[in-house]
Amino acid sequence: MTTNAVARAGAASAPSEKVRASASLSAVDYLTLFLIGLVVVLVSLPRLRRFALRENENDAIELLAALGEDMGEFSQGLSSGGLPGLLAANARHENRFEDLELLSGGLLRRHGYLFDAEQEPSGEWVLRGWPWDYGRTGLGSFVYSQSEGLVGNENLNGTSDGSARPPHAGDAHAGQLGWRALRR
Repeated sequence: MTTNAVARAGAASAPSEKVRASASLSAVDYLTLFLIGLVVVLVSLPRLRRFALRENENDAIELLAALGEDMGEFSQGLSSGGLPGLLAANARHENRFEDLELLSGGLLRRHGYLFDAEQEPSGEWVLRGWPWDYGRTGLGSFVYSQSEGLVGNENLNGTSDGSARPPHAGDAHAGQLGWRALRR
């Protein structure tokens, strides 16, 4: 091989070595990518959590509104079996709310919310929905009555939480104690 051929071969391999060297990432580059990914995750997780809580609340409102519409037409179901009786009285709910879970004491659970029906001293039935685990599965509390419609409370301090702490239906009147009308 001549010296010119060796020089050309060496010159041809030099650019490919530079390309290989520039294609590999340094430790600083990896650290930068990791930190960018960490920031994206830290910013996204709280937003995803808020989105999930909001979706659970919206599902609770929709369920109470649908059951509230049934209260007039299927009230015999409430009298005979509470909220499970109301659901059983209307065949439309078999497919619509197939993911309901029946708990002891006539409670229903769906998407992080608990639901029940309570008869007031006046004889009026009231439907209630509240978070199963405040802050993790939902925030707001909701009550439906035929006289008031659907009202909600932000439940900021977690007063309504879990099976032992439903919202007090007697307090749930639009304009009182933080309750506001959501639907009529």
